[in-house]
Amino acid sequence: MRFGVCLPNFPFGIPPMRDAILEVARSAERLGYDSVWATDHVLVPKDKPRYARVFEAITTLAYVGGATRRVRLGASVLILAQRNAIVVAKQIASLDALTEGRVILGIGAGWMDGEFTALGADFHRRGRNTDEGIRAMKVLWRDADPVFDGAFYRFRDVVCDPKPAQPGGPPVWIGGNSEAALRRAATVADGWHADDAPIDQLKAKGDSVRAQAKAAGRSVEVSLRRTVDMRSAAAAAGRLPGPAQGGSPAGRWPGASAGALAGSVDEVRSEVAQAAQAGVTHFICQFEHASQREHLVSLELFAEGILAQP
Repeated sequence: MRFGVCLPNFPFGIPPMRDAILEVARSAERLGYDSVWATDHVLVPKDKPRYARVFEAITTLAYVGGATRRVRLGASVLILAQRNAIVVAKQIASLDALTEGRVILGIGAGWMDGEFTALGADFHRRGRNTDEGIRAMKVLWRDADPVFDGAFYRFRDVVCDPKPAQPGGPPVWIGGNSEAALRRAATVADGWHADDAPIDQLKAKGDSVRAQAKAAGRSVEVSLRRTVDMRSAAAAAGRLPGPAQGGSPAGRWPGASAGALAGSVDEVRSEVAQAAQAGVTHFICQFEHASQREHLVSLELFAEGILAQP
């Protein structure tokens, strides 16, 4: 199993800041994580304040890519139907070429209708737009003389160079738990990217997407983005003080998400092992934190307790 870390380019802990993003990326590379991931939102309604301050995903990955040498660079997940897929294809091809083949492109159909409205995109046709956009991008990444004739994208007699460093383009993983997302992952993409799915659901849906892909003569990977709270384990190890307000080192910390993977290092390791048994090949941690110190200590403890174990 490979392991990744969500970059703090949106406020799932402290407000996102340049230095914090860079420090997490460099720490992840130093500690042996395989990848770092940027979350995507652009222009959200005021009633979605969690996503109000967001460093744009592709820009963030480009910045981090220039500051690292080994870790892969992932989007978790880019809302393709809000953008022009041809422009995204160019941006991702450029990023992959400049970073010598380190990109993984997570794509989602989107769920926030107000953001689609603000961006002038069609929320109700987002699924069809996403399917076609992925196909168009793959043609641009792969073909020397790209031709495409669809409902949303049409081109011929064009040049799209440089090509990505990865032949045929970066792997495309589909986020979402709906049947439409599973079908999309199986038929037009390279993997399914689950988000905080319980193990039983993860196995059932992972089996479904793999079966659909096999029926289409294809194969796909299954990855999991998981909210992980290592702070109780870090407090028990003497690396962090207990919660400042309420809670206890053995309980839920203030600000922790309901359903977050938490507990001792052994308990966290056990769920990671269950995910592996369910067919997950990439486990991507979104670490709960209320300070940069908490974030970095969590990265270190997970790396020591899970990454470094045989």
